[in-house]
Amino acid sequence: MSTGPVRLDEVWAFCMARLDDEEAAARRVGYDRIEAVGYLWGTKHLLLLRDDGSEPKTTVELDADLADHITQHGPARVLARTAFLRSVVLAEHEPVLVAAGDGRETAPMVVCRVDGDDCSVTQGFAALYNEHPAYKAAWRP
Repeated sequence: MSTGPVRLDEVWAFCMARLDDEEAAARRVGYDRIEAVGYLWGTKHLLLLRDDGSEPKTTVELDADLADHITQHGPARVLARTAFLRSVVLAEHEPVLVAAGDGRETAPMVVCRVDGDDCSVTQGFAALYNEHPAYKAAWRP
């Protein structure tokens, strides 16, 4: 069963929505920074900090590797990463409407301004979220 050509505007919108999801999740955490402090028997304590200087609500004790991962991918990092991806990667590959013709007729067509009608960057970005229920297998690069 043919699903037809990939609609890059749909793929691009899907990618933007996933960044919106990640940004919203980072904001819901309620802390600006998460820092790892104090090793004890292979565990680390995470200190949850706010940029306004208010005291953290709690510290969390976790396996050292998990604590390191969380501190490297805390809310501030997620917000910076989503802003970068949105403003550089996806902005560069935002679909545009162009006139396309087959010699006799001209019809509007949505294409990537960089890669035309086959944007491996946008499709590859979408594939990072291939387990999301809205992801379509036809979008695979």
